[in-house]
Amino acid sequence: MPIVALTGTRHGVEWDGAQMKALHQHGALAGTSVLPAGEVVSQAMLAGVETVVVCVPDNIGRLIGKRVDIAEWPRVAQTGLPIPNFHLGTNIENSPVRGLDVTGAHTGYPNGNLIPDAATLRRPDWESATAYVIADTYTSDGDLVGMAPRTILRRQEQRLTELGLTTLIASELEFYLYTDSYRDGFAGGYRDLTPAWHFHGDCDVFVTTAEEPFLRRIRQSMRGMGLTVAITQGENGPGQQELNFHPTSLVEMADRHVIYKHGVKSIARLEGKSVTFMAKPNVDHPGSGAHTHISLYDDQGDSLFGIDELSEAGAAFLAGVLQFSPELAWMHAPFANSYRRFQPGSMAPTHMSWGWDNRGCAVRALDRGDGIHFEFKLPGADMNPYFSFSALLIAGLEGMRLGLTAPPATHGNAYLTHDAPAVPADLGDAVRAFEGSELAARELTSQVHKHLVTLAHAELDASRRAVTSWDLERGFERA
Repeated sequence: MPIVALTGTRHGVEWDGAQMKALHQHGALAGTSVLPAGEVVSQAMLAGVETVVVCVPDNIGRLIGKRVDIAEWPRVAQTGLPIPNFHLGTNIENSPVRGLDVTGAHTGYPNGNLIPDAATLRRPDWESATAYVIADTYTSDGDLVGMAPRTILRRQEQRLTELGLTTLIASELEFYLYTDSYRDGFAGGYRDLTPAWHFHGDCDVFVTTAEEPFLRRIRQSMRGMGLTVAITQGENGPGQQELNFHPTSLVEMADRHVIYKHGVKSIARLEGKSVTFMAKPNVDHPGSGAHTHISLYDDQGDSLFGIDELSEAGAAFLAGVLQFSPELAWMHAPFANSYRRFQPGSMAPTHMSWGWDNRGCAVRALDRGDGIHFEFKLPGADMNPYFSFSALLIAGLEGMRLGLTAPPATHGNAYLTHDAPAVPADLGDAVRAFEGSELAARELTSQVHKHLVTLAHAELDASRRAVTSWDLERGFERA
């Protein structure tokens, strides 16, 4: 069985490469979903269930779908769930984007078909007698839809398979926790929300003790669905949290990512609280990232990135990430707000540099003695994991294909290093770079690339029309 990637988290999770290699060789990681697909497993999982939520990640990474009565589940599991293909063409406000080929008024928004992936069945504890299952998107004629986020990532997973590689990957999600409910936040325009603690609690055990009941419930809920949260900690903003997962396979990690976000929001709502995964919800506080950890292993279980020092393949993968990520940045940072996060000294990158255990760099290289792995710090907590993981692999594999050489590692303050490629300054720069990316068009396919470019331009146009509270506060009297 081909082997590849190992990933871990930033704060204290050990990377036992020998153990992971043994698991691979004995088939224990052959399909890292919570449960294997199959009728027997489905029956056991669905004992006592009254409703199955059949859902699919949309362009935002949000779960879209329908609730199916348990009596209808056997039919849906076999033949799929007809659903309008509206979800293929919506923006963050869940409104239709014009100009897409895949769907729109010109097609009449016909039904597609969601085929449940039984391996993703999970029982959340925030809803009684309910199971969730993630589906793949097909047309009513039975064709897999290439523009669906899950399909886009599956294409990259297939590329790895063809190269004799597999990947394990982990995302770290940061978010802000507030004591206000979502309804109250909405009524007040999400202004002047009360954070869970009144000053930042970066690794401060006293602060995290106050927030622990909520965090404990998240850990327990995720563990009950097979999504083990390895570590929770306070971060650099008031009420800011970070939860770290153990690594798993590519599509499975993206599935866990979106289920986790949905669960955190749902639990917050039930407790009269609110959370946000915005990249930069407050101008005075740090942004929230979704750092992604990755390492590659060859078909013998040996580190492709090297041990103690970068291998040729590791340097090439790294060089590809550094060189091509600026033109793929929209896939990691999809909104105007995403680019507010990239500020000097913010622990978010401004240039595509790399360094050994250097948190100011876009790529932080680490070696725990069992192989080098990379922490990729460009993605924000607002990213769609199916898009972001795809872009990371596209960039790194292109570096390997071209045999690129990584630049020297950055030592000291990475924000003083300006000879590396810059992160796009704003959404406009990112959209133009993505639109002109020959690499994206080739590896995503021209059809998918065109679809994503249209979505990106729609978001850019919306941001250009916006009149913000910042505009009003600065200009209402003074202009």
